[in-house]
Amino acid sequence: MDRLEKALEKSRQDRINAGMTPAGHGVVQAVPAYAEPKPDIVPDEALLERNRIIAHRTRTPEADIYRQLRTQILHIMQKSGLKTLAITSPHYGDGKTTVAINLGLSIALDLKQTVLMVDLDLRKPNLHQYMGAPPQPGLTDHLLRGVPLADCLTRPAFERINTLPAGSAFDNSSELIGSPGMIALARELKERYPDRLVIYDMPPVLAQDDPIAFLPQVDAVLVVVRDGITRADDLKRSLHLLSGANVIGTVLNNCW
Repeated sequence: MDRLEKALEKSRQDRINAGMTPAGHGVVQAVPAYAEPKPDIVPDEALLERNRIIAHRTRTPEADIYRQLRTQILHIMQKSGLKTLAITSPHYGDGKTTVAINLGLSIALDLKQTVLMVDLDLRKPNLHQYMGAPPQPGLTDHLLRGVPLADCLTRPAFERINTLPAGSAFDNSSELIGSPGMIALARELKERYPDRLVIYDMPPVLAQDDPIAFLPQVDAVLVVVRDGITRADDLKRSLHLLSGANVIGTVLNNCW
């Protein structure tokens, strides 16, 4: 169990000792010290199928595509010592969240890697919905209301991956993303857990200025474009706006 998981489990045990039951999880049972904590999210396979979350499968062509992408991404990032990756797209509907989750799951399957996925689309948070989790406190609640970070983290029913949902939707997202609190948190997530790759699911670059505001806090950027939908001019505009970032590649989505 890595340090982030230990912090999450300590928060659960503190609630148990205080006689509290987390909303949406029923009665919490104490976990023996030698046991792995039970996951917070046990997604329905039919839901994952509808959301095209398939990277956890074995021996399927679609999952193999994400394994190939994983290999390329890890090669680039490990070679340069990069720890944080932002995933964005020109527009909503290009599949950035689908790619982010599948890439995160595929990386987590690597026995040498663990992953923290962060939903940074604060105006339209949906990472938790893709994973089948109920609404819960998240990033905005931590930054604005002081909810402990450990209470905002969730464990999907996949090994070596945790998620930090966005929490309550927040319209002034670019101001919050550029705040000292968010900058400090991004630094902590990167430096305190060196055994993890942090993946940020960002808003589309042509829809909001949030990705531009957050560029100084990430090591690398991956741009998702949708086959047959994304126009060449939109991709050029996106790359121009991201010219100050380390864009390590583009992903052609929806091509099968």
